[in-house]
Amino acid sequence: MKLFKRKKLNNNPDAIDIGYLNMLISEPVVRVNYKPNPCNRRINFYYDEDKVFIEGLSDNYCTFWLSKTDITDTSINAQICKHILYDSFDLYYSTDKYYHELHYLFKESIFRASVTSDHADVKWHTPFGGYIGDDDNTGSFIARSLVSFKTEIDKLCEAREDGGNYLSVMQGILEHLSQRTNDSIWDYVAATPWIKIVKDEDYLLCSKNEQIKGLYLQLAKHCSDLYSRYMTAVR
Repeated sequence: MKLFKRKKLNNNPDAIDIGYLNMLISEPVVRVNYKPNPCNRRINFYYDEDKVFIEGLSDNYCTFWLSKTDITDTSINAQICKHILYDSFDLYYSTDKYYHELHYLFKESIFRASVTSDHADVKWHTPFGGYIGDDDNTGSFIARSLVSFKTEIDKLCEAREDGGNYLSVMQGILEHLSQRTNDSIWDYVAATPWIKIVKDEDYLLCSKNEQIKGLYLQLAKHCSDLYSRYMTAVR
């Protein structure tokens, strides 16, 4: 499948054809009964050790790009980000095939902060400490930021792990989140402070300590279960 219908990517004569990096091209195409609004376009990225998954979504329901590259390959990652943000797409795919795998990875998003039609006002909200403008350097900025942001996350993990001492704290949180009564609403309300801690520490999915990472996944699973039971009860 040829993803690029133009000879140039983003009007860049030096751009290479990166379509082969799209892991979705062999997946079934999803029929879309509406035309996705480009203003809702978003990049999700997921860290997997020294790799990064870059996902392009047209909205909450349709995806058109998924690639896995070296975090440090800023040249390729810049091209990917430009492609996702600025090129047109006609084929869309379901996230069902790969959701389970990515669900266990640390995720952040880049999305449009302005939904006006005036491109001069367009800015992208990022997790890198603020907004970035919409210009020819946007893709490169994101690619470089993926590297520096991962370095920050690794340092944060190391500090929180405290040589493995944080395991006992996590085990204490697990005890709180494991408690259940016959009242699912109360269970969720009572667990809210612990759930907030777990959500705020999702960077531990990047931990090099397998015990800490595994325990964090258990905590996240309990948070999900408590919320699911709560929503079932209030419906």
